[in-house]
Amino acid sequence: LAQSMPGPLFNFSSYIGAVYKGVAGAFVAYVGLFGPGVILIFGMVPFWARLRKIAWFKAVLNGVNAAAIGLVGAACVILWEAAIFTSADAIVFVFAGSLATLFNVQAPLAILAGGVLGAIMFKDAASLGQVEYCDESVDNARRLLKVLLWT
Repeated sequence: LAQSMPGPLFNFSSYIGAVYKGVAGAFVAYVGLFGPGVILIFGMVPFWARLRKIAWFKAVLNGVNAAAIGLVGAACVILWEAAIFTSADAIVFVFAGSLATLFNVQAPLAILAGGVLGAIMFKDAASLGQVEYCDESVDNARRLLKVLLWT
């Protein structure tokens, strides 16, 4: 159910449409953003059962899935470089990521658990792990994360 709900971009486009032209503007913005995807889905449904059985199409789908996983991994590395400044940050990042990937905990629960751990480790709470990384530690952590993600 949660995956079928629209993301913030869809909600924001409807909001902007409503601000600009009221309910009619919200509807036009909603249809304008959802419409192409819905048309594409309904256009592909008649061919999907046949396409799924073709070997080269299966290979293409496997490639697309692999590319998506690679992009998510790259986003994690970029997020790490932009958001991790202390040991506490790194611990929360690895903890929440491990819950979701290794232990198959649902994403909202992993995020909530990471938030609770982050609140406990915050400098005004328990102040655990509030040690700045030195440049060498950051480089080593980046190398380790890249090795883990690309092997």
